[in-house]
Amino acid sequence: MDEAQTDLESEAPLTPAEERAARHLRLLARMAEIQIEVAEAARTEAVEAPQPGVDYCQRIAVIARSLRLTLLLEQTMGEARREERRRAAGRQVAVTQGDRSHRVFLAVAAAVGETAESEAEDARLCHEVREYLERPEVAERVESCPAPAMVAELCRQYGLPVEPEEWLAVADAALEQLGFLAPADDPPEDLPAPG
Repeated sequence: MDEAQTDLESEAPLTPAEERAARHLRLLARMAEIQIEVAEAARTEAVEAPQPGVDYCQRIAVIARSLRLTLLLEQTMGEARREERRRAAGRQVAVTQGDRSHRVFLAVAAAVGETAESEAEDARLCHEVREYLERPEVAERVESCPAPAMVAELCRQYGLPVEPEEWLAVADAALEQLGFLAPADDPPEDLPAPG
């Protein structure tokens, strides 16, 4: 089994697209094995019991070209998969380590949007929350405190429904729409270093 396959199989859980890519890589690896077996059989036949009128050089050249193309496709698919995983990990680290306050703000904004009676009240409360989160002492607490606890605290402070898991789910969906992966609530030091 080649390195591209082991990279895919070592990381879990896989999405349906990742499962399909892993299956395709396994099929390509199996095709390469079959092509090698056919080339070896052609070589053995050419040496031990050559058939009249059969061009064994041509046969082996066709198999070799087919094998090269299969291996190239396998390599290309493996590299594309690794690149996508690398980008996804970079987005994960960027959201989690870069500024957790965005996630907390989006969660509280979801609560505000759900309860505000007018757009003006919604905008005013969101502005207040954003200013509050930008204070150095609060920003430091947001970075060190688990997101659900911080969202619950802010919801109580602003008289919003205290449903941190629901609001964080909305925030995570918004982050994913923006092209980021929703971070786990692990402390930032538990995550791998970017790069």
